[in-house]
Amino acid sequence: MQYPHHATSRFDWARTLKFRIVAMAVVTGVLSAVVTTELVLTTTQAGIQRLLLESDNDEVERNATLLGSKVDVLKDTLQTVARHTTPEQWSNPEAMGRYLQNTPAVNVLFENMQAARPDGVLLARMINGELATQLPNIADRAYFQQALTTDQPVVSEPLVGKVSKTPIVVMVVSVRTPDGQVLGVLGGTVSLQSNRLFADATHAHDGDNIRTLVIDRAGTILAHTDPLRVIGRAADEPGLQAEFVRWHDSGSPIDTVGTSHLSEGHLVSMVGIAGSDWVLVRLTPLAVALQPIADAQRTAWKAAGGVGLLAALLAGALAWYLTLSITKLRNRAEKMLTQGATDNESWPQDGGEVGALAQALQQVVALRQQKQAETQALLLQLEAVLDHAEVGITLTRNGHFELVSRHFCHVLQVDKQHILGKPSHTIYPSEEAYQALSARARPAFMQHGTFDGEVELRRGTGDLFWAQLRGHAVAPGDRSKGTIWTLQDISESRAHREHLAWTSSHDALTGLANRPAFESLLGRATERAATEPFCAMFIDLDRFKQVNDTGGHAAGDALLRDIAQTLGSQVRQSDTVARLGGDEFAVLLGRCPLPQALEVGEKLRSAVVAYRLNWEGHSFGVGASIGLVLVDGRYNNPADVLRAADTACYTAKQRGRNCVAIYEPNETLAHIPPAVTAI
Repeated sequence: MQYPHHATSRFDWARTLKFRIVAMAVVTGVLSAVVTTELVLTTTQAGIQRLLLESDNDEVERNATLLGSKVDVLKDTLQTVARHTTPEQWSNPEAMGRYLQNTPAVNVLFENMQAARPDGVLLARMINGELATQLPNIADRAYFQQALTTDQPVVSEPLVGKVSKTPIVVMVVSVRTPDGQVLGVLGGTVSLQSNRLFADATHAHDGDNIRTLVIDRAGTILAHTDPLRVIGRAADEPGLQAEFVRWHDSGSPIDTVGTSHLSEGHLVSMVGIAGSDWVLVRLTPLAVALQPIADAQRTAWKAAGGVGLLAALLAGALAWYLTLSITKLRNRAEKMLTQGATDNESWPQDGGEVGALAQALQQVVALRQQKQAETQALLLQLEAVLDHAEVGITLTRNGHFELVSRHFCHVLQVDKQHILGKPSHTIYPSEEAYQALSARARPAFMQHGTFDGEVELRRGTGDLFWAQLRGHAVAPGDRSKGTIWTLQDISESRAHREHLAWTSSHDALTGLANRPAFESLLGRATERAATEPFCAMFIDLDRFKQVNDTGGHAAGDALLRDIAQTLGSQVRQSDTVARLGGDEFAVLLGRCPLPQALEVGEKLRSAVVAYRLNWEGHSFGVGASIGLVLVDGRYNNPADVLRAADTACYTAKQRGRNCVAIYEPNETLAHIPPAVTAI
């Protein structure tokens, strides 16, 4: 499309916008520089100084926030490691030592780790990732005594490590049972001279004499730009004495909102570090802090030259006159955008570039209207195609829904107008679930440009469901072009699949593991028995036939269900109870020594004997003959293990039933029927 031709002359250059702006800038710059410079310097010097204080204060607050985050990470890691300990580990030093060795997070974040009983005796101690042999009693340590009184993490005062001989702080947390009883105290040591805690905040500023330090309420220096000042007194720090006295006399507040003051020739900024009793302090010499003001003054006076007041007035009048046509053009364009003006309304008439721009805008308006009509028609066609698809389809871009199909809205039970433009994470159960999917899908998109997986989503009603989600990048490698997603509700098929998986490995009557699942688990454990010994039990109920004969099979089934629940309640969650068939049960006790397994067997026998089934006026009870075997590598397969346990059970029945018998390797297996021992 061609623009209208304008007649030209040799003076056209004088009417160009470029010439007018250059002329105005030259006149204004030369004549008004002096007055403008003086006015700006006079009125803004105090403002610049205030901005410097605020800027320094903001930087200190950011550093304090970073330090607070690091402290939170250390505390959270320590609490997480503590929560995952077990009562058995707190009673077994070797188990606790293995647990600390196998927890990489603590070895990365802490130089040393220690686990102590409530009486202060150390169960285990890690020094630089290695177990220590020296286990001193720490009952007299103040941080240990404080940890026994609270379930929150405790941070010690700065100490000098007895091993490292360097300044340290110790973070400890108590570990408690559900009823509040203290099992022990878990602690980690952080060196104040290491790069793990304060390095980012207290790094040295080359050549500008800026010092950054961290102090506690008592005024002890925990970190310093100069490492030799660590554990020194903040009151002795040059430039800090007056501010430290003021802060100390006000009660040593730990305020996360920073303050900045000019004191003793320094800019002093202080802010509390969240989650601790520490304060971050930044000391900047005034010569350094106010250097930008001095530089600005020198630069401004060099540029001032011989400029006068007349330049400002002339530049203002000339700019107003020369920009009239531009103002008219702007008003016309704004009216078109805000009020929907038509092409019949007049545009500014002017020579030079403004006139050409006005005519170009007229053509742009016409082209835009044409493109909008074409785009609207395409969108209507695309929406018609999407709405007739039998699968949910959506287009997302920059994390928002731009197009959605009718079936997509039907599956999610949302209104189309309500979801368009909304963030795509709103259909996920939580922000964490959305971020997890993003991390899962990103490698697939980077490698193949597609994603296909099962994802849990949330309907508009708040209900959760499972969907088959497939994504395809519109332009592989360019996420700004958007992603096309298809969605299918697979809740029923997934539930059916999970039900089939469960029924294939569990007994339908009792809900316990069935014989095939138990044999598979026993086989895997037997393969590792040489290095990880365990115990297995074979349980046969005594007098169960009387229950069936008297109360019928319904009573027998009810008793088996209750006995299964009783057995399961007496063992650990890591142990496995299975029903092998009829009134026969089996138990696998992982990593359980024989004496402890014998105690478990007695608990199971007592629980079974104590149980009574009240059924149609009758009260039924049974006993339990239990065979116990220690599996330590001498058995070749799970069939041998079951034969040994069944032999011990047979021995228990020979001894009068209702007892626990331990299998002796010299016992004969010849009496066991093949149908019982075979797997």
